Amino acid sequence: MKASITVVVVLLATVAYVAAQIGGGYAQGRLDGIDVDTILNNNRVLKSYVNCFMDEGPCTPEGREGKKYFPEMYKTNCAKCTENQKTLVKKTIKAFISKRKSDWDKIVDKYDPDHAHDKDFLKWVNEP
Repeated sequence: MKASITVVVVLLATVAYVAAQIGGGYAQGRLDGIDVDTILNNNRVLKSYVNCFMDEGPCTPEGREGKKYFPEMYKTNCAKCTENQKTLVKKTIKAFISKRKSDWDKIVDKYDPDHAHDKDFLKWVNEP
């Protein structure tokens, strides 16, 4: 479960980072200051985001924003994302699926219990 949330957190952090760099797309506002590398390299911070996304702990304001955007991003293949956001989201998801497939599956189970969007999302993630 912890790794599942990791994927969501990384996805959120990636989107926030890109939004901060270029503006537009998702995650404007509270997410503009998120540093993806800090989250990925700090287990304590990462765990708090994971707990937030899995409804197992409190959320920071940034965590609430990311949790709000993730389901739509997943269901629409990041349709509202900027090009840079799409690039970073794809890179992040690919890395987590290759390293923590079972955790990714848990996240999908939470946000897409019928797996109605899983195949399309993964196809989109693997497009160049």
